[in-house]
Amino acid sequence: MSSPNDRYRKYGGAASLRKRRGVAECPIAAIPAIAATRIERGGDAKGSILRPIGPGGSAEESSMRAAFITGYGDNSVVCSGEIADPTPGADEALIEVRAAGTNPVEISMREGHFKATLPFSFPQVMGYDTAGIVASAPAGSAFKAGDEVYARLPNRRLGAYAERAVVPVSLLARKPRSLSFEEAASLPTVALTTWQAFIERAQLKSGERVLIQAGAGGVGAFAIQLAKHMGAFVVATGGPGSQDFMAKLGADRTIDYTREKFEDAGPFDVVYDGVCGPLVERGIDALREGGRYVGLVRVADAQSFREVGLPAPIAEQAAAGVRPFVERASARKASFHGPLTRPDGAQLAEIAQVVDSGAIRATVSKTYRLDELASAYEVLAGGHARGKLVIVP
Repeated sequence: MSSPNDRYRKYGGAASLRKRRGVAECPIAAIPAIAATRIERGGDAKGSILRPIGPGGSAEESSMRAAFITGYGDNSVVCSGEIADPTPGADEALIEVRAAGTNPVEISMREGHFKATLPFSFPQVMGYDTAGIVASAPAGSAFKAGDEVYARLPNRRLGAYAERAVVPVSLLARKPRSLSFEEAASLPTVALTTWQAFIERAQLKSGERVLIQAGAGGVGAFAIQLAKHMGAFVVATGGPGSQDFMAKLGADRTIDYTREKFEDAGPFDVVYDGVCGPLVERGIDALREGGRYVGLVRVADAQSFREVGLPAPIAEQAAAGVRPFVERASARKASFHGPLTRPDGAQLAEIAQVVDSGAIRATVSKTYRLDELASAYEVLAGGHARGKLVIVP
């Protein structure tokens, strides 16, 4: 059996490996470990779906290209290269990935802000949103080889930025017929996040007034369209260059945050905040009595932590930082919500029907190769991406 160093030398050492498949940005010290990596099934609290090859591993096993991180940190930990093919379990389908959508939360995960609740083992393939073709599926499932599907991977099992991925069949849905793979891959997280926020948390009703912060971003662009589909009056914020874009998506009123205060367009029944930070308290204060504030950026509440499996006392402790927001909203006879996205194949099937009806269109601004993930992350970190950025293996 060859050792990691044997395999490292087989590929010509550091100079050759750095030229292969976009590994140029990987720290040299990490390359031997990366060359000796395999995918295994995961999904428990250990987090990662990647493990080093141990005894019995083979340098000759089939491999695929993937983009991954080698540790917590900035973009210097982002790499790409060859890893072993994934092996689906009894309740999983193997997907030939055609496209994978990026999400801003990955920046915080890469930086280690979620390591207490969603720890990684390294190297960790990144990416939650995938669209592709079923290569194999469990007998008796609703899917078969050749089906065009899309999915949001489990919270503890990223792995979309690769040529192949394993997905629990319960999380799969058939791709919207009207969309390309790139467009479909842009939707799962933003669509599920907004669907669950509007329907389960805010219980948005026709005729209500909703404020959507960062309306030109991936979440905001979907939210404008879904809110209009549900019959709401939509106010959306964005920069001066985004006003026409948001209006074309269906916003009834657009706010240029460089010149206007969103409060002047209130009060609101629902505030949907994809920015948070200093806008949380302002958003809560802009609610009318009975209003609902829904925040998405590092403001998860106790309900969210319970839903991902934390015991109630630990969930309350994990959400201690948002308690002042809960109290502030309560004092206004309103409510505060900090949801975490829940993967759900049945909801994606419903969303596909809405998309195919023409009520919602995907907004992909740019595509990247696997070896360009660091560039995509740089744009995401800037906070001004219009629509979605998509990785194409």
